[in-house]
Amino acid sequence: MAKLNKISDVVWEYPKQGKMRVPARIYGSEKIIKAIDDGVLNQISNVATLPGIVKHAMCMPDGHISLSFC
Repeated sequence: MAKLNKISDVVWEYPKQGKMRVPARIYGSEKIIKAIDDGVLNQISNVATLPGIVKHAMCMPDGHISLSFC
């Protein structure tokens, strides 16, 4: 899994990389973060490349892969 920066006990940041316009913020406990797979990170990275996105892309604790952004 990619490196996530801990912002608080329940907020983690996936830094900008590649074509990402903004970093991604993932909300969840450490247990939830450990269960996230690379597919979720790929998806939130894709969201972070969308035109018009401001500040950061967000992934809630129920983050999972969706066919709409794969």
